[in-house]
Amino acid sequence: MNQFELPLKLTTVMGLELSLRLLTENDLAEVMELERSAHSHPWRLSSFEDCLKGRQRCWLAEAKGKLVGYVVVTHAGGDAELLNIAVSPKFQRKGIGSVLLQHAINCVIGHADMLFLEVRISNQKAIELYSKEGFFEVGNRKNYYPTLNGHEDALLMASQL
Repeated sequence: MNQFELPLKLTTVMGLELSLRLLTENDLAEVMELERSAHSHPWRLSSFEDCLKGRQRCWLAEAKGKLVGYVVVTHAGGDAELLNIAVSPKFQRKGIGSVLLQHAINCVIGHADMLFLEVRISNQKAIELYSKEGFFEVGNRKNYYPTLNGHEDALLMASQL
């Protein structure tokens, strides 16, 4: 992932200019705020802290200096996994998710043959995005995600790199 460790300037299909950079310790509070606003069952702070010292990388997307999204990806043993992706609810449907997903793919090309992810079976917006970007269904994980009333299945998807 080293070739992508400098801040990058990218533009969404909607013309929104983004700056992508790696997570730093100073970003944790803001990332947690976005995580809580985007997910019904957010990651713990410790999961993002692991990105500062582990194999996984968390890339932040900023528009005009404001955090608008992030993606967490890891790779090992010829496979890669998209661990988390989120776009601020105020900035959804502007192409940010596509830019983050494509960036995650670019980061693991050459390190992995397949990129896997899990997505809530009810998250049709995300499933549409992943399908549009070439991901296909490879399985189902029963009762994988917690909900307010129990658990819901996860769709396991993959993309050949």
